[in-house]
Amino acid sequence: MNDNDAPTPDVSTQGVSTQGGLFADTLTFARIALTPLIMFVIVKAWSAKPDDPMGFVSLDLRLVLLASTLFTIAALTDVLDDFVGGGARTEVRRLGWIDDVADSLLVSGTLLALAWVSYTAGLLHWSFYIPVTVLIGRDTLIGIIKGHQLSKFGLLESRLGDIKGALAMLAVCILVASPWLSNVLDGLRAGNTAEGAMLVYNNPSPWVWIIGVCILWIAALLSLITGLKILATSKPNHEEDI
Repeated sequence: MNDNDAPTPDVSTQGVSTQGGLFADTLTFARIALTPLIMFVIVKAWSAKPDDPMGFVSLDLRLVLLASTLFTIAALTDVLDDFVGGGARTEVRRLGWIDDVADSLLVSGTLLALAWVSYTAGLLHWSFYIPVTVLIGRDTLIGIIKGHQLSKFGLLESRLGDIKGALAMLAVCILVASPWLSNVLDGLRAGNTAEGAMLVYNNPSPWVWIIGVCILWIAALLSLITGLKILATSKPNHEEDI
């Protein structure tokens, strides 16, 4: 398709009611509303407690579990709004273009909160902040340069864009949940012996965090590819990805 061709009708609108589109838009706004709450819970979970020793910050695993649950719910709304309202560019979704904005805010906001608590705890490593910078920087740059065009013409996500978005969501979900998931894994490693418990205490498993960071790197690389393609496009059309 070239710029002079008429856009192909979105077949995903078939069988989708106006009420479904309204409900889908409501889910999108709920995802946006959950983002600052998730950020607050993450920062609170990693904050120093009154009874913490000097220079030591304990984790509130209950708040970590809450943040993990809230993020999972927010991520599921991204799937559900497409299911009940069709794609983000369907006619029944008057504010469907905000869907991409909501996804970006959720991922970027949660990553910023994780980066902040990692920094304050002295644990921020280049292997984490580089993909975080790439993902947030890519979305910010596209928003600045192409924001008006994207809101006016709209884009349909390609398969590569879908994969990038799904991997970013999965990576953040794993990273947010890594403290309590690591506890579960270490509990299995320790077994019921004192020697096993001592081994886990001296050498806690980093694998949950490492897996999340690896997936985050893949999402960051895909975001560079799709981002460069968008920035190189003079006018958005319905075959471009985001």
